[in-house]
Amino acid sequence: MSINRNIRPSVNLHGPESTPAVSADSSRDAQIQGEELWTLSDLAAENLSRATRLLFEAPNNLPSNAGEHKGHCSTSASREGSNIVITLTDPGLLDCPICCEPLTVPVFQCDQNGHLACSLCCTKINNKCPFCSCPIGSNRCRAIEKIVESSTTRCKNIKYGCNIPVTYNTKNEHEKTCVCSPCSCPYLGCKFVSSAKELYQHFSNDHLDSAIGFLYDNFDLDYSFPITLTKNDSFLVVREMVSGTLFILHNRIVVLGNVVTVSCVQPSFMEDFNYDLLVSNKESSLKFQSLTKSTPSLQVNGSPSRSVLLIPCEFFDSCGQVKIDVSIRRIW
Repeated sequence: MSINRNIRPSVNLHGPESTPAVSADSSRDAQIQGEELWTLSDLAAENLSRATRLLFEAPNNLPSNAGEHKGHCSTSASREGSNIVITLTDPGLLDCPICCEPLTVPVFQCDQNGHLACSLCCTKINNKCPFCSCPIGSNRCRAIEKIVESSTTRCKNIKYGCNIPVTYNTKNEHEKTCVCSPCSCPYLGCKFVSSAKELYQHFSNDHLDSAIGFLYDNFDLDYSFPITLTKNDSFLVVREMVSGTLFILHNRIVVLGNVVTVSCVQPSFMEDFNYDLLVSNKESSLKFQSLTKSTPSLQVNGSPSRSVLLIPCEFFDSCGQVKIDVSIRRIW
């Protein structure tokens, strides 16, 4: 691969008011074999330097084609009120070119060529730039840090209803606990996917008759409700009738009987519920208490919970059925 790199970016770190300078090397062709990551780093540095200049220049003083870059990426600037808005057509320019994760403060650049790296990567590469072998980890790129801290982006769950603007460097953390994280409909054959709130509404509208209804605060039945489980059932869907929250009673056949547990259809980071299972026959009874495990999708194969109830074969009647008294309670 032959790449002509006549312009090498560098950033002046003497203060936030300074403008990044661009220096020109003598014209030459660099023969690079298998160095695609180096190329991406140069493109990122060049476009970030371009974006930095736009940040500190007044948009009305820029030419009409300011920020255009032939190739993979481009930048543009506009003014909204007292703010300067910079648009990057490739948000990946704000990612660390080594680990490809969003850059977070502090951001470092190598001493000679301005290649960028996050602080974690500087440690992993022993403070030696993987692109040009120059030292890295002592010079911070203040201009890029300002861009990273002031840049906002959309959550990846925007199509599921999340409209919260987040700074680019906190995007990953936000998405780990986003309440609009996608959940799948537990009705077999249905491919509906959305936030838990939208999923519960969808299930109530389209599949209500397929679920067993109950109430959290059912004083008349001592908070419990009966379920008839057939030995070969893979799962049963249970729905709280006020909130619409969906639960799955998982069932799996093993040598000694059936293994049963309960999960809640919601993002995995959300709070669990307490639940009790009571199984009886003429001679004895089994009572099991545990916490639901949150799961965003139906898991038919295997139990998603840490602990399970084993129902021995003799608890099932001649028709292969067993009655289970179930109680599901919120954790206050």
